[in-house]
Amino acid sequence: MNSFKLKLKRYFRSKFQSDLSAGTTVGMVVVPQAMAYAAIIGINPIYGLFTAIIPAIIGAIFGSFPFLITGPTNPTALVTASVLIAFASRPDYFEYVFAISILAGVIKIIFGLLKFGKLTKYISNSVLVGFLTAVGILIIFSQLGSLLGFKLSSAGGLPGILINLVRNVENINLNTAALGLFSISIMLSIRKVNRKLPAAMITILFTILVTIATGWDAEKGVQFVSLPENMNMGFHLPKIGFRDFLSLGIPAVALALLSFMETVSIAKPMSQMTGEPLDPSREMIGQGLASLVGGFFQCIPPSGSPSRTALNVVSGARTRFAAIFSGLTALLFLVLFSGLFQYIPVAALAAVVIVSSAGLINPQLIKITWQSRLQSRAVMVISLVSALVLPLEYAVYIGILSTILIFLGESSHMNLSYLIEDESGQFIELPLEGIKERQPRIAIVNIEGDLYFAAAEDLQSQITEILKTDIKVLILRFRRTHLLASTGVMALDQIIQAARQQGVRIMLAGLQEEVLEPLQAAGITGLVGDAHIFRANVQLFDSTHRALEEARKYVDATSAGEHSSEAANLEKGAL
Repeated sequence: MNSFKLKLKRYFRSKFQSDLSAGTTVGMVVVPQAMAYAAIIGINPIYGLFTAIIPAIIGAIFGSFPFLITGPTNPTALVTASVLIAFASRPDYFEYVFAISILAGVIKIIFGLLKFGKLTKYISNSVLVGFLTAVGILIIFSQLGSLLGFKLSSAGGLPGILINLVRNVENINLNTAALGLFSISIMLSIRKVNRKLPAAMITILFTILVTIATGWDAEKGVQFVSLPENMNMGFHLPKIGFRDFLSLGIPAVALALLSFMETVSIAKPMSQMTGEPLDPSREMIGQGLASLVGGFFQCIPPSGSPSRTALNVVSGARTRFAAIFSGLTALLFLVLFSGLFQYIPVAALAAVVIVSSAGLINPQLIKITWQSRLQSRAVMVISLVSALVLPLEYAVYIGILSTILIFLGESSHMNLSYLIEDESGQFIELPLEGIKERQPRIAIVNIEGDLYFAAAEDLQSQITEILKTDIKVLILRFRRTHLLASTGVMALDQIIQAARQQGVRIMLAGLQEEVLEPLQAAGITGLVGDAHIFRANVQLFDSTHRALEEARKYVDATSAGEHSSEAANLEKGAL
């Protein structure tokens, strides 16, 4: 108890003020953003504000990375709207939004408990760059209707949005358009002066004053936020049928994957910057709880926010309490100023969305990705195009699948090289073709890469070519191999059998435990012989030197035996 009091005193003395300042700053930024992102989904902005409160607090308590801000985000809102587009015309549409938040939360918790967070390392940066760029473009164009004063359907991806824009040009309301463009100019100007200022909040307040001063109202075409009859952020069980709930399963998986991709995209670099560790699986559980609990309290699906997390760190957050304070700040605003919401122009919220969405389109990252490898360029383009023209839940899967396919294609080729020992006893690494050129009696082949089903055939074909030379001993060095699957074990068995038929002795060097264990279990070590198995140790190339020494003894003995046999044959011939 005394220890807890001491820690509490230390916190209030050294960290509380920094956390409160950072949390308040983030809270002022999230209020207009949260309302705007709810509008993207197509439900009342008040539910976005609820999402800035409860998920922010839950995510901070149960998440892994202490500075992560959980809440409504641009990409997650757009994907939610995309996967629920079939229900958008229903009067109880908002119930499906809460339901998919619950279901996506359950899926993330399950993935986290199964330690699937580690799989995020296989989601390439190219997928994120392409997908987020497409999301930024889609959100900007989809909000042009609200910005210009008419209703715009986002069905059909970017082509559908553009067709609807052209058809509705004559419906532009000049008052709304002027207010929307004015809001964008205010936000950009404030950001140019000082990026730490809550530009969105200032813009919203300023546009409220402008509409009051000009007398613009609904009769003049300017639409305002409408409040629901019940603004109570209490427990709410979504009222949808069981079949409809089950039908949300596959879309919820896509939503869970996307929201976690977004979370990791900011948590990883922030973790490196701050030195605070990140456990992806635990973070997935924390994000899942935030989404699950939030869904029961009328929240839209949340995610880790890249912009607000970065702002939290830059603003001097010291602990996870900063994220909690951001949620409490949003709650305080809801309690004190909810009466002002009905005076917020919809065009101003659209302006907030458009300016923040422009940040998703990062020319520098696009340039870096484009100038890197062809494979990265291809993944980025596939993710970008598929997100622009297909439903976003499919685009998420296509982007991830393209990364996996390219990874499998690249990793299916084993990198083999030829090692020779120079006069000083040091090893020199040469291309594998050097074996055919030099025609050595002893060949050391260095194997680099994981030996699983996709790579086994490539290894076998390359070794088969080596066995066609005049070598007597083939030393396979596995120091740079860390995975040996059953298909790889079978390939090695076939290589050993083929070598025996051609009179070539196989020796295995540089074996580490993760490679040695499956070989022992499959009986490969017994087939090769314990005397020809050389384990790796802390000294590099030690096992290779020992294998080479044993190979030389074997070759010398074999040569001596051949000479003795030739001499005996000559003696018999002389007699």
